[in-house]
Formats: sequence, structure tokens, C-alpha cells
Amino acid sequence: MNLKHFMVVIAMITLIASNLHAQAAKERSEIPEKYRWRTTDIYPDITAWQKDFESLKTDIDKLTAFKGRFAGDKAVEVPKALIEFNKLSDELGKKFEHVYTYVAYNGDVDLANSEWDGRNQQVQMLWVDYSQKLAWLEPELLKIPQETMRRFIAENPALKDYEKYYNDMYLRQAHVLSEKEEEILALAGNIVETSSDVFGKLTDVDLKFGSIQVPRRDENGNPVKDANGNALLDSVEVSDAGYVNWRTDPDRQIRQDYHNKLFSGYNEYGTTIAALMNGNVMKNVFYAKARKYDNTLQAALFSTFVPEKVYTNLVETARKNSAPLHKYNEVRRRILGVDHYRHWDYYAGLFKEPEKRYTWEEGVAIVVDALRPLGEQYVKDIAFGLNPGSGWVDPFYSKGKRGGAYSGSSYMIHPFMLYNFDVDKGLNREDVSTVAHEVGHSMHTYYSEREQPYVNYGYAIFNAEVASTTNEALLNAKLLREAREAYKKAKKGPAKDAAKQNLMSLLEANLSGARDTFYRQTMFADFELAVNRMGENSQPITKESLDTLYLGLLNTYQGPALEYEPLSSVEWERIPHFYRGYYVYTYATSYAAAMAIAEKIQTEERLGKHDARDRYLNYLASGSSKHPVELLQDAGVDMSTPAPIEACTRWFSGLVDELDALSKTPQGQ
Repeated sequence: MNLKHFMVVIAMITLIASNLHAQAAKERSEIPEKYRWRTTDIYPDITAWQKDFESLKTDIDKLTAFKGRFAGDKAVEVPKALIEFNKLSDELGKKFEHVYTYVAYNGDVDLANSEWDGRNQQVQMLWVDYSQKLAWLEPELLKIPQETMRRFIAENPALKDYEKYYNDMYLRQAHVLSEKEEEILALAGNIVETSSDVFGKLTDVDLKFGSIQVPRRDENGNPVKDANGNALLDSVEVSDAGYVNWRTDPDRQIRQDYHNKLFSGYNEYGTTIAALMNGNVMKNVFYAKARKYDNTLQAALFSTFVPEKVYTNLVETARKNSAPLHKYNEVRRRILGVDHYRHWDYYAGLFKEPEKRYTWEEGVAIVVDALRPLGEQYVKDIAFGLNPGSGWVDPFYSKGKRGGAYSGSSYMIHPFMLYNFDVDKGLNREDVSTVAHEVGHSMHTYYSEREQPYVNYGYAIFNAEVASTTNEALLNAKLLREAREAYKKAKKGPAKDAAKQNLMSLLEANLSGARDTFYRQTMFADFELAVNRMGENSQPITKESLDTLYLGLLNTYQGPALEYEPLSSVEWERIPHFYRGYYVYTYATSYAAAMAIAEKIQTEERLGKHDARDRYLNYLASGSSKHPVELLQDAGVDMSTPAPIEACTRWFSGLVDELDALSKTPQGQ
């Protein structure tokens, strides 16, 4: 079984997610059945699942029986043994995916049912068992000289699908240890994640932040008063999850109070969280040294063959081109009408407008129409998948359902998309964008499953966000075109003001999205690289050193318009991504790559050409048939150069200038 491939499958399910606002709880039975995904497409019932799970517990012995047949005294008819092993490992890999996803998807819509959690733990433990018992595989395969393996492939067409897997294995050869050493590292798997596990438990469960007093509001958002005209107050418990909502509250004092309460809570545990961060970095240093890498960045990126220069190029180029973000912050300060633009103003909305709501079907129609530049077949496929009757989607929030949104898949069954929209209120504009995002992931997997052999259908996290963000870019571009045209055609007066308000709101949505996904994630990547280098150089990783580093980066990236205070420096303490090992940079590189791809597709469409579209669709069907950077090069974007990063910052700068000019235009004009 291709262990690294299956770990990518799990990562795709657990990491491709976006936060959505919490909604009022409804029982799942109150959600119409057509809006509930069909896990029965994987297994008809738990009995069928149990049968496969039990068989997997003994199937491992069939794989371990091949030990010694690839190299050594028992190694006869090696090509035949390789073919048989690959066929069996593929079969078991597919079965493992079905067993895992059936439990995961059922559990995610029924968190209160501990039986699903228990089954999930069983699957995870079984996977650890597989990992340990197959630790011998690559060390033994690497005893086969590469030239001999090439001859085996040339003489045996049945090995052709595994050619890239074997080539990659030889590229990693210098970092693969002996069988016993690999077994020890596999056994350490659960131990080395202690810092991450403790961080999660501390910040999600044990850490309490207290509460703040906020004015009570009616359904229209107006303050509620008692008979004497005094404002009524409610106590609101402060939490990290709640910060997503309260940081955008129109009442500046509430934003400030919530921000300070939350960050003060983290500050009190700063020494402990710094110790966890140090443990996390020491884990990275341990693995880098154990596997003979030059540094932690190389160790993290080499497994997927992403060159270090892609990471460093992102950080260096974004730093050099942070002026548009500085100007954006100044424009925000002016529009908000504050003399001092503070940390609690960072997420405040700039414009008020009536919130338009859509049914699920109306939202899907907007997405389908916006993605027509990707061709007739793509549109046909997403229209089918997003139709509730397909069984692919679970769009509405219900009691006991996992929050957020994600796209996953169960091999050759179909994609599964989880959302958490309000079934009564419907979708807002941001929700429609989320639909476009997740269906982009689904099509990437859907096409790769059907065009690639099993060993190559999964793709690196580096490539994952491109498909989703390209969809969002095409949707946003369409909405902006329509808004600009409406503003241009509107007559002077109230109609002109309304059109301008809509256009400025869309510009702000695009800018804040780019700020958070491109600039902010790059700043996180900058921080992560610096902290790991501190660990590599045996420099102290303490609360004081991390606070100083983070505050310096805030000022560098955000510019002089934002006035930070010492408490802002503890923000690094609440970022879980730092425990995932050089992961955050992929958000920024994917964003820049997607913007470049979407722009090329739209430019060619206006000229009646489709080369960029066809290259992109081929990319979606390429899985991991090439290395991540090569795949994007085939799609027309070279992330090893500054060009896509610079193009992204120029696009951002153009939108800032447009918003700046519009916001200064007199009313009615």
C-alpha cells in the first residue's frame, strides 16, 4: 500500500476546510432528506462496513508476506512480485479509503454519537499498525538498483503506473533509513504529536477567557431598552471560535473589548504555549536531522518535491511588495473614520448594505453561470454534483454536525461536500463563494480519480487550493464586471449611490479575502520559517522572543496605518496551523497561482481562445502524475519565479486604487 498516498487522502479530508458562522441548531431530521449526503453510496449499512474493516485487520499479513521477495536470498521473479504486491496494495488502499471515509462522513454529521468517534479511533489505530508493519517496504525496495528497476518497468508494462512512485522513492533514497530505524520513527508517530495535541486541548477546551457585556439587540440589530429607557446588557462568553463573528461587529467598543479579553487570555498562558511551540519545533528539527536533511524547511517540502526557493521566493517577494497592503490599511482607516486604526478594526466591515439571501438552488445557479469559462463538461459536472439528488452535498447546519466546510471523496464513489448554511435564511454572497470553493476541490479529485491510476490520483496540498481558489476568482471577477457595468449605467442620484455601494462592497470583499489568504498567510509562513531557524540554531524559543518576532512582522507587512500594541504580539499563540509543519504557505502560493490562471482563462475567452482553459482542465485531471511545481507549470504558472506573486500584488494594488477613488466620489455621482 502506498502509505504516503493514503496520508494525503486523510489530509485532504481534514485540512480542506473553511470556517462558517454558527447557526441555530436544528435536528438533522428537520433538514429535508434531499439536502443530506448519501454515505450509503459507500456502504449500504454498518454491517457491510464492519466486514471490510475486519478483513483489513488480517489483510496486512498478505502484504507483509512479500517481505524478502524484492531483495535478498528469496528475491526471485522480482517483477512478478512487484506486480502482485502493487495490485494487492491498491485493492487494500481503496478498501481502507472506503472504511475511513464512511466513518468520517457519518461522524461529521452526528458528532454526538460516540460510536462514530470510537470507530474512527479504530481505523486510525489500524492505520498505525499498517504503517509499522510496512516500515520494511521502502528500505527493501531501495536495495534494487535504480537501473534494474528501470529495466523491470521497461520489460513489464504492468509496472508502468508505478514508475513515478519508484522514481520518487529513489529521489528520497538519501533520506530513507534502515528498516529498524524506520520502524522506530513509525513507533514515535503518536509521541511526537504531543505538542500539537496539547495545544488543541488547551485552546479548544481548557482555556477560558471570561465574558464581556454587550448591548442587547432586537432582530433588526437595534438596542433594546427597559421601561426607563436604559440599555439592556447581555453577558457574552468570549471564545476563540466566537472571535470570528465578534471581530466584525459594527460596535467598535465591542470589538475592542472582545479582542482584549481574548488576547489577554492567551497572554496569561504565553509561557506554556511557547513551550508547546518549542516542542513542535524540536519535533521538526528531530525529523530533519534523523532523515539527514539540511534544515526543517527542506525536510517538510522535499517529501512532495517542492523546491525551497518556492517558499523563500514567496516570502521575499511579498515582503518587497507590501506597499499595496499598507495603502489598503490607510484607505480602510479613512473609510472607517478613525484617527487611530487599531488591531480590533482589522476585520471591521466598511459598508452597510441589505443582505441578499439565496436558496441553495439559486446559489448553485450563480456558481454554475460564473464557471462557464471552464467549459461545457465542467459546468455539466458541477451542476450534477451540486444538485441535492446526487448525494454529493450536505449543505445545511444541523444539531451535532461538524462546523465549517470541506470537500472529500471516497475513491471512485463520488465527492462529498459538507457545508453549514442556515436552511431557513439561505445563502449570502460569502456562502455562494464557499460553494464555488468546495466544488473546485471536488472536481480536482473527481477528474484525477478518473484519469489517473490509483497510485497517482491523490495530489499534494501545494496543488489542492488552486482548484478551489480559481473557482472563487472566476466568480468574483464576474460579480465585479457586473457591478462595474451597473455603476456605469446607473443614473445620478440614489440609484448611482446604490450601485456604487454594491461595487465598493465587492471590492472590499475581494481585498479583504486577498489580504487574509495571500498577505496574512505569507506573514505566517515568514514567522514559521524564522521560528524553525531559531530551533535549528539552538536559539531560545520563549514567549518573549516569539512576541518580539511576531510584532515585528505585523508592522513590516501591515505598514504604518495599523497601530499595534504589545498585546497584539501574542496573536501567534492562537494559530493552530503552525503545528502542521510548513503548511500555511500553500494558501498564499495557491492564491497567486489561481489568480494568474483565472486571468489567463478570462483573457483568452474574450479572444475566443481556450488554450489556458484546456491546460487548466488537464491540470485538474493530473493528480500527482508530476511533481507539484511542474503540474502548475503545465497549467501556465511557474511558482518558482517572482512573476505570479508580483502579478497578484499588482492586481491587489489596482483594486485598492479603485476603492480609494470610488470612496472619494461625491454622493450621487
